[in-house]
Amino acid sequence: MEMLGIILAAGVGSRLRPMTNSKPKCLVTTAGKPILQYQIDAYKQAGFDRLLIVVGYEGHAIREYCKHIKGIRIEIVENADYEITNNMYSLHLCRAHAKGRPFVLNNADLGIDPQIVARLMAHDAADAVAVDTSTYNRESMKITLDAEGYIDDISKGIDEADAFACSIDFYKFSGEASEVFFDEIGRIVESERNLKDWTEVAMQRLFRSGRLRFMPCDIAGLDWVEVDNYDDLARSDRTFSKLDERLQEIDTVLLDLDGTVYIGREEVQGASRAVEKLKAQGKNVFFLSNNSSKNKADHVSVLRSIGVDSTPAQIVLSTDALVDYLVAANVEKIHVLGTRSFKTLLTEQGFQVEASEPEYVVVGYDTELDYRKLVDACKHINAGTDILATHGDAFCPSEHGPIPDIGALLAMIKMATGKEPKRVFGKPSSDMVLPLIRRFGLDPKRTLIVGDRLHTDILMAKNLASYGLLVLTGATTRDQLESSPIVPDFVINSIGHL
Repeated sequence: MEMLGIILAAGVGSRLRPMTNSKPKCLVTTAGKPILQYQIDAYKQAGFDRLLIVVGYEGHAIREYCKHIKGIRIEIVENADYEITNNMYSLHLCRAHAKGRPFVLNNADLGIDPQIVARLMAHDAADAVAVDTSTYNRESMKITLDAEGYIDDISKGIDEADAFACSIDFYKFSGEASEVFFDEIGRIVESERNLKDWTEVAMQRLFRSGRLRFMPCDIAGLDWVEVDNYDDLARSDRTFSKLDERLQEIDTVLLDLDGTVYIGREEVQGASRAVEKLKAQGKNVFFLSNNSSKNKADHVSVLRSIGVDSTPAQIVLSTDALVDYLVAANVEKIHVLGTRSFKTLLTEQGFQVEASEPEYVVVGYDTELDYRKLVDACKHINAGTDILATHGDAFCPSEHGPIPDIGALLAMIKMATGKEPKRVFGKPSSDMVLPLIRRFGLDPKRTLIVGDRLHTDILMAKNLASYGLLVLTGATTRDQLESSPIVPDFVINSIGHL
């Protein structure tokens, strides 16, 4: 008889809000792929032809997603009462399709290795629970065994000393076990009128009474993560993106500064330790910043204050690409809207920074801005002088939260003069780091760019065909990633987690 797959996906997933405000938990992405897709891929790899998916909360989104899935037939069962029921009731709704026939059952909140269903199907026992003997997770279901090796209990409350393994919520039923199981669920739902229990409550009754004889199928060594909250999601992102394995292939790490290594002048917790570890592993470490309010010596000083040793040669700034452009164009006379540090840097490069007839108005991130400086810059812009901007960030992370950066300043200038920059340097343009790559003979494909912004750091990684790692300590939150067309290769909460 054809084996059926059943996925229970009716729940709300409230601990993942705001991501689940408008989508079910199983469609939240992890390592760039919806959680549900990991399960579908595993069923397809195991040779299944048919899946039942029970939907409830935002069920239309699952319907819409599944109608584009090829290679396996998917049927949707609706649990209209998902708010007042639990997954046992969802399974009860499948009885007409599944009672008396063999099936594999799982909850929809699992990221899994694609081999897991195949391993469960290959197990000698007709009735089996996929378990992991290598871990003990307080939030997971655990099992115990009787003297013959059959499962005699399943519960979250089993102590580590008594547990044989953690269940990963994948269950294989024979046709005979299916009949017994659905009868027990019917008693609980229809006779006892208990609509709020887990399927494991019925299993526990049947295991303890000996009416179901299930064996454990050990999947230790294969990846699985049950995603209930943001910590689980972070672990799943790291696990399924294979970050720790890919780090072995990487020679060079380019670290964004503001929002990644420090915020304002405060270290992101664990950042200095992470940098030292990368260096100890023999990786080339450089630091990137669009922040043109500081020169390289300023950045070296800030890094030293948080315990990170660096040299000016390791600092790559948006101003580097600007200077290269001006030199290549034989520009000498400019008007600079920026900090004293920025003006000093450009003066040392041989430019006249307050020329009366400048070729360009150069705009940097000016943390010393006053109205007189704005008037002077606008005077030249209104006279027809083109604008060059060091970068385009709208805001800068700080210890006080986001504060206006050059993008906000450029918006104000455009509102007043109607003029936009002729060219914007800095991230995400690959021009910012190509001189570094050429100078040191770096391989972009063995390079990791780490940053807190999707539209600068991660997009630069895409432009270079390098790896991109998003950290969540600065401009980007994990829920914003869900709707972004720019997808990092890896995401972790903090550089300290490296």
